[in-house]
Amino acid sequence: MTPYRWFFKRWKADVRYQYRVCRTVVDWTVALYLVVPGLFLLIERYVAWWNGEAVWMEEIPPFLLWAVAFLFSWWGAFRLYLEPADQLFLLQRSDWMKKYNRMGLWFGWGKRSLESLAFLGLAAPFFKHEIGFSWLSWIGIWLFLWQAKACLSLVRRMLAGMDRILLKGMMSGLTLVLAGALFVCVGSSGHPFGFYAGAAALAGCWSLLVRLRNHQKGTILTEIDYEQAQRTRWGALLLETSGVVHRRFWVKKRPLLFRHSNPIFRRRTASHIVAEAVIKSFLRSGHQLVPYGQFIAVCAFALLVTSMGLRWGCWILFSFLFSLWGRSFWREWRSANGMLHVWSQAGFQAHRAYRKAVFVLQQIGFLPLSAFLGAVTFGPWGMILMVPAGWALSYVIVFLFFRLEA
Repeated sequence: MTPYRWFFKRWKADVRYQYRVCRTVVDWTVALYLVVPGLFLLIERYVAWWNGEAVWMEEIPPFLLWAVAFLFSWWGAFRLYLEPADQLFLLQRSDWMKKYNRMGLWFGWGKRSLESLAFLGLAAPFFKHEIGFSWLSWIGIWLFLWQAKACLSLVRRMLAGMDRILLKGMMSGLTLVLAGALFVCVGSSGHPFGFYAGAAALAGCWSLLVRLRNHQKGTILTEIDYEQAQRTRWGALLLETSGVVHRRFWVKKRPLLFRHSNPIFRRRTASHIVAEAVIKSFLRSGHQLVPYGQFIAVCAFALLVTSMGLRWGCWILFSFLFSLWGRSFWREWRSANGMLHVWSQAGFQAHRAYRKAVFVLQQIGFLPLSAFLGAVTFGPWGMILMVPAGWALSYVIVFLFFRLEA
């Protein structure tokens, strides 16, 4: 087993692990209702933007585009796939350690080329609008992005190994400001010579950083901690978002909404009380409201950028998605409250509470979205008229879900 084969073995193991984390989020329902429509909308908008149909692109200042490109270059971890056992084995084999690190550094350097090429492909309509279509300029932009991302990611990795938190924060902030200013200045010039000169200078910086990294000693423990944190960051984010893990320094004693548990429905029937408990649980849960609000923002942006004919299809699709969200929360609440099963055996009709709760949860996000669609399409009067239209569509969709659930 050579160091190079050992590195690729660990890289493949990490890819499989990240794939399993992704599979826990993107199942077939998410892929069918979110990923596939999202890709379809992205392709349709990408072609329109490439043809220059988006008028709002005229209002984008050039430095803002390059600021986004710099954030792309700054974001991302430089992985060497070290593990805790390496401090016992690889450190005793200095020749293996040097070859292993060399392989990891150059593999990461090549990986940044593909990431930069993918970013340039996605942002191609905006770059075409700013600097025109020229192979000489576009190759220069790609090389410039590639070397910038490689250098910045390696610098961030080296800064992460510093022990002093205050000094590390100051160095990271200084690097962010200075590197960002230079990056935006070179990019805003728009001259091919500037891109190639910047790429050549950054390639020299990369060689210097690799030399410094190879001579760095006494950082194996901090680098292993860095690797473990980067390996589990998506899984940790998933656990934190789902509420399994709480990473907060303080806990609110009272919710923001319904702090005193006032009734929502006037009629105090059993189904109204259960539906009220479900709705309040949803509105009091930050782990539900934050992604729910983010989803509303994403849907509003999709309605804003799509064409007229596609916009109505998205509106109907979003009604289904909000109903699916409400049904999912109902099932989660029902499984967490075992007494509901006992009440059902005693004659309680849970389907009535299900219909009321899902309808209200669907309305919380879909009615503002319907009003936004009316304002974008027809103006202020359309915003008023689309609210009852959204209510009617929601009633039909929830009724269909109710029939399927029954």
